[in-house]
Amino acid sequence: MLTVAEPHSDPTTAHEPRPLLVAVREASSVNPALEWAARRARDTDRALMLVHAVPGADLMPPGTRYGPVVERGRALLQAESLRLEARSPGLRTSTYLHCGDVVHALLGLSAGASLLVVGADRMNTRTGVFQGSVAIEVALGSAAPVLIVPLGHRGGGQNGTGAGHVVTGVDGSAESYEALRRAAFEANRMRTPLRVVEAVRPSSPATEARTVSTSAILSALRTAYPALMVSWIVDTVHAPARALARHSRDASLLVIGRHGKGARAGMGLGSVTHAVLLRPPCLTLVIPAPNQIHRRPGV
Repeated sequence: MLTVAEPHSDPTTAHEPRPLLVAVREASSVNPALEWAARRARDTDRALMLVHAVPGADLMPPGTRYGPVVERGRALLQAESLRLEARSPGLRTSTYLHCGDVVHALLGLSAGASLLVVGADRMNTRTGVFQGSVAIEVALGSAAPVLIVPLGHRGGGQNGTGAGHVVTGVDGSAESYEALRRAAFEANRMRTPLRVVEAVRPSSPATEARTVSTSAILSALRTAYPALMVSWIVDTVHAPARALARHSRDASLLVIGRHGKGARAGMGLGSVTHAVLLRPPCLTLVIPAPNQIHRRPGV
């Protein structure tokens, strides 16, 4: 059952504020993930670590001088760090250059982070084939929550999330309750309504147990966040992934739980989460299993 965090407390806060991590894939004048992470770090008074990876030396063509490759990576990080600090006085940045797979770097650093921010995986519009799977691999292996920023996302409003509502789905699992807990916190912080989506098969009767569970959850949310507006949608038409996408079209943020083991070897990702992350309808926050989230004692 849901246990809601105290109002005004960040579910990812530890004794010492953990930094935000953001993946910097390449130099670009438009980088929605980087811009969102910088705003969030500034507004929450957290340090921001910029992470970039260059190919390992063993992957370079024969005869390639590796030193300049590394220097270009360092120069990219330094330029982005200086640019962000100049635009946002008070923002504290650090950089991390990794020689090898960027997924390995992000997963290795995730245990010390409050949040990882990555751009959505790119898809070839002509072939429909995805070019890489960094976002999905990071989401299913990270020890910290992962925020995935869709391609072409244009920030607006608080932390660049716009003025829409926050959406989450529930299915009775511990992961979905953890996602609901975080969604309620985010909606309250953003002062925007929370929309809870429950996809139910048409043949499934409205059992007394499910009704009681829904009432208990709504009561817990009202107690923790008295000013929060909550709507509960029971979708009997669409499959869970389609229901979440449909009801998140005009949302600021979608919060979903990760169903899987969360280990690099043999890790798994729930089919609903995987389907949503292939084409995230809006900013999408993936929450690890409850026992993997960094929390302050008592929260």
